[in-house]
Amino acid sequence: MRAPDRTVADWIAEGLTTMALHCSCGHYATVKLADLPPALTRTRLGQNARCAECGKRGAQVMRDMKAHYAGLEATGWSCEPKPWPARS
Repeated sequence: MRAPDRTVADWIAEGLTTMALHCSCGHYATVKLADLPPALTRTRLGQNARCAECGKRGAQVMRDMKAHYAGLEATGWSCEPKPWPARS
């Protein structure tokens, strides 16, 4: 059984404020969830998105990782890799 398509309201309930849209041309943009209709699904958002760079309709919808990492770093968690400790 397939999981139901997520909506803008679902993402806002999780505490997200933005989502990232990626076009096949390599361009990406972020959208503010507050500016979108709450019932808009992930599928519809991806289908209706139009790239500002190439004009193509359709995009991959993903979590905004820049905002995700900024939120983690605000709590004191570092996103920078650390070297393995030396073995003795």
